Amino acid sequence: MLCYVGALPAPAAALNQTNIGAQEMVMRGIMEKDKNKIFQGALLDPLTAAILTIDETKHMCDELFEAEKAYLKGYK
Repeated sequence: MLCYVGALPAPAAALNQTNIGAQEMVMRGIMEKDKNKIFQGALLDPLTAAILTIDETKHMCDELFEAEKAYLKGYK
């Protein structure tokens, strides 16, 4: 069921867009099997950026890929 309520107020739309941009980058990475795009999406995530450095984010992504490598065949 879909319920259309109209355009979001500008502050709410801007807040959503910061998350949507990061999510879209990760999805592109998944669709293209590109680890770097997934890493870039993680860097764009507001919460990740607030907590981790760039190096820590890279390490986190590397650890996730290592832990799930049996399910992530073909990523470059």
